[in-house]
Formats: sequence, C-alpha cells, structure tokens
Amino acid sequence: MSKKILMFILGVLVLIGGIFCVARPGLTFLSMVWLIGVVMFFHAIEDMVTYSERKQLGIANGWNLAGSIISFICGLAIIVSGYAEFVTGVTLLYFLFTWLIIAGVINIIIAFKIKKLKNTGDPALNYVGKKWGWQLVLGILVIIAGCFGFAHPFFSMLSIGMIVGIDIMVSGINMMVKAFTISQ
Repeated sequence: MSKKILMFILGVLVLIGGIFCVARPGLTFLSMVWLIGVVMFFHAIEDMVTYSERKQLGIANGWNLAGSIISFICGLAIIVSGYAEFVTGVTLLYFLFTWLIIAGVINIIIAFKIKKLKNTGDPALNYVGKKWGWQLVLGILVIIAGCFGFAHPFFSMLSIGMIVGIDIMVSGINMMVKAFTISQ
C-alpha cells in the first residue's frame, strides 16, 4: 500500500473520530478525564515498581511512595467509576475557570504597565505602549470567560469537547490533503 493511500485512509479515520467527538462533546470531555486517570494509574505503577531502586539512589522517600499509592487509587477510581470521572472533570473545569480569572487579572495589570511605556521617547517602547488597550480588553475577556465558566460549567464542558473534536477533524483533513502532496 502506498504512503498516499495510507495517509488518506488515516486522515479519513481521524476525520470520522473528530466528527464523533463533535457529535458527543460531553463524552469527549469525559474521555479526556478518563485518559488522565489512565496516565495517573500507570505512572503510579511505574513509580511503585522503581521505588526501591530510586530509594537506594537517594532520590525517593516514603512521601514518594505514599504519593504513588494515592495516584494509583485516584487513577483506578477515575478509570472504573463514572462518578469519580465526573467529579474529576468538574474539579478540573473549576481549576480552569479559576486560572482564567487569575490570568485575566494578570493581563489587566500588564496592560497598565505597558501603558506607562507610551511616552518614554523610545519609538519601539512608544509603539508597544500604544497597544496597551488590546491587552486590557484581552484581560477583561478572559475574566468574563472564567466567570461564564463558573456560571455554566456544563456548557463549558461541552465547548471543550467540541473544540477537541473540531481540532481532530482539522487534523484529519490535513492528513488527507497531505496524502496528495507527498511523494511516493
């Protein structure tokens, strides 16, 4: 089978996967959370398996082992319990919303610092200083997005699933287009 045909078939499969993600954005979001659980689970196993070796090297202690056991339990809970998966997803969303609000405040602070560069006499700094309003608007919009997320977490969860699905669809289309541009 030629590279072109294989790339095109893979692109179609990725596109179909993206369409599924867009059609089921809630499931897409929870699948991402489930994947986090899988990664936590296997990382914890790796940490527990290599604990004694790392302890002999002086780079692990009882706290590392305790952390690995907790990660193992949490990862396993996320994998097997839909409730734990949902709670983890909601918790991650609230961390995201909090981060957005903090990032928005930081952008507003930066905007006012940039504003001070406006009349410094240096043309480059003056140019940057004139753009302070865009930084301010960005900060305000990011804060609004964070507040909206707190007010509508379910909609935000669906939006994240849709964005992931659209990104996967674009990747599939790119693969199909590349299939026609690669040489044998």
